[in-house]
Amino acid sequence: MTVPPPDPGAVPAPDPGVIPPASGAAPGAAPAVDRAPAAAPEDKRILRVLITSSMFSKVADWQLGIVIPLAVLAESDSVALSLVSFALRGVTYVGSPFLGSVIDRFDKRLIFVLAQLQQALCLVVLAATLSSQVSVAVLVLLSGVGGVASAITGQFVLIPKLISAPGRPLAVAKLNSAIELSKVIGLVLGGVGFTLLGPAAATLCIALLYVVAGCVAMLLPAVAASPEKINLRRDLAIGFHWVGKREILWLVVTMSMTNLAIGQLEPALITEFGDQGMNTTVISVVMATGLLTGAVASRAAPHFLPLWTPERRILVCQLIGFAGLALIAVPVLPVRVVGFMVECFAIAVSNVASITYRQETIPAEVAGRANATIRMFITGAAPLSGFLYAWASRLDGYWYWLPALGLWAAANVIWAVNARRGAGVGAAAAASAQEAPKSPEGVTSGDR
Repeated sequence: MTVPPPDPGAVPAPDPGVIPPASGAAPGAAPAVDRAPAAAPEDKRILRVLITSSMFSKVADWQLGIVIPLAVLAESDSVALSLVSFALRGVTYVGSPFLGSVIDRFDKRLIFVLAQLQQALCLVVLAATLSSQVSVAVLVLLSGVGGVASAITGQFVLIPKLISAPGRPLAVAKLNSAIELSKVIGLVLGGVGFTLLGPAAATLCIALLYVVAGCVAMLLPAVAASPEKINLRRDLAIGFHWVGKREILWLVVTMSMTNLAIGQLEPALITEFGDQGMNTTVISVVMATGLLTGAVASRAAPHFLPLWTPERRILVCQLIGFAGLALIAVPVLPVRVVGFMVECFAIAVSNVASITYRQETIPAEVAGRANATIRMFITGAAPLSGFLYAWASRLDGYWYWLPALGLWAAANVIWAVNARRGAGVGAAAAASAQEAPKSPEGVTSGDR
């Protein structure tokens, strides 16, 4: 059968970087969803699998967050080196735009599974080479590749791809709540495991958890790979286009500065307590008490000031979090625990609001590239926080916390100005969803 030649007057193929309006929709209508809404029972099953896999993975992440700093501290007796060693795991976010390009092109389930297995392999090798500081640094850095791919795929790509639109906000809240709860479990298991088994055996237990997370993730539905070929120049243009959009840019600036202030807060507290001679199990319990607050807050986040605009909700959370950090700076343990609980509450609620907004604003077809680039700035600032605390370790008392407090105060001022001047993120999101003229690179040339 002969295939007829293309019609010269036919409408050109849609730009992969933009979701076209649904057939018959009026100009300026909201973008079409790329999949039919799934039945509620199917959504629930998928979410259960995703939450279970993510919990195993995040428990492993947070065990790693206490085992590695304490193992390096035991070997080197240096708080600064301990902080820097673990901070290397987050340095991988510098390359996240390239990972985003890969995520958007291949089966998302496969990427999620391989990310867990890659981390497991790094941890097995790390367990055998803990005495070498160079080996620890390199393997922690390499494990960050899987960590970045797992975070982007699990939180920002799989939900919009596999969960129907009406259920996404609640799905984000449930997943984030599970992740916050995983932090509690991970810290407690990490502290107990380090005390009872030692650093090498505790590291192997972390590797096993990553393997289990990958096996559970195999139960997720496959997400078809994109036939579109990788074009790094175009992919980077799409990612940075979304970062440059007005409704995203100030969020990126504010959250990046906040992460620079407290991105490595937990390892900083852990190493400070450890340097003061506090028992490892006690450290785990103290940290878990605060993180448990974050788990509860994430689940309740959709009901927090629901009638307020997203800008105002985020600003309130920023101010509450700043107050929490100020309490953490007080050298009295009960006050610091309360401060950490306040901190975890504020960050958890803010994260749910931010993630939900980005999922609804950014088309699923470019979610990997856009969110990877966004997270290059936001989450990429987190490891720099470790270097900040390492530098501040020479300071005593309140002075140790002053650089972080100063950065967070500046972030609050920036976001307050944006919230006052902006017309509302919701209105901006609606405007950005409209079809705009396409640039030669295939990126909408909307307001940046």
